Formats: sequence, structure tokens, C-alpha cells
Amino acid sequence: MPDVRSIWELVGMFAANGSMLARSQSEIAAKIDNYVVAADAGGKVLACAALEEFSPSLGEVASVAVARSEHGKGLGTQVVLGVERLARARDIEELFAMSLTDNFFLSLGYETTTVSRYPEKLSRYERMKSAGIDVVPKRCFRKRLSAGWSEPQLVEENLERRIAS
Repeated sequence: MPDVRSIWELVGMFAANGSMLARSQSEIAAKIDNYVVAADAGGKVLACAALEEFSPSLGEVASVAVARSEHGKGLGTQVVLGVERLARARDIEELFAMSLTDNFFLSLGYETTTVSRYPEKLSRYERMKSAGIDVVPKRCFRKRLSAGWSEPQLVEENLERRIAS
């Protein structure tokens, strides 16, 4: 619970420019067990991501945010991997994510798909639009989770191995 305000502020930075949906402090507090954070030694939240459950077998990687001063340090990867571990612990078989950029989720083993595959998400978007909330169009990515977990290799590492071969 001590992280709620920090998560809210971090997500709010990106919600302000429309790249992420806003969350209230009460929404975050109600779902705090779904959040994974990366913090510095003093406990300051530097990155976060959340697991949004749609059904017993489907979840979304949501609210992925990294403090601008920490971009490029791998914290986004770490919190998304944390969400994947949380999803596996809850027996979720498939995750999807919405993003404005391709490379991040592709580098983590996600594949491109269409949001129309997830009527639950489309329904949520329609409710938001009806409430007057702007929804920025984003690309959709999906990943099937295997029962066993091993750390994914980033695309750059795979390319380096292929080039060396």
C-alpha cells in the first residue's frame, strides 16, 4: 500500500499525454496485489506494470510505466517479467498488451495480433468512449505462457548469436 501514490504519479505522467489510461489512487489501491514495481534502494518506485485479469485464462499486461530518468535500464522488462510470473502463479495461459510501439513487447517474445481477438477489451473501450474518455489507438500483442518459466532472451541477444554463427 505504501507504493499506491508513487504508482499513481508514475502512471499519471504518461496518462497526461494520452499514451496510457489514467488510474485513480483508489483504483490502484483496490488492485495493488496486481502491480509489480521496481524501486530504488530508498523505496522510490521507478517502474510499474499491472496484471489485469479478464478471465481465468486471459490477462492483460497494463500500466507499464518507467520513470523517464530510468529509460533504457531494463526496468520495464523486469516489471513485465514480474507480471508474467504473477500470471503463471494464477494459472493464466495467455497475456496481451496494448502499446504505441512495437519493439518492446516483440523483444519479450510477444507476437502481434489484433485487439478484435479480445472482445472483453473492446467492450471496456466502448464503455470508456461512452463515458467521454479518449482511447488512443494502440497495437496489440499476445503471448501464450508455458507452464515452466525461463527468462526470455531479448531480440538483440538472439541477433548477436545468429551473426556470430
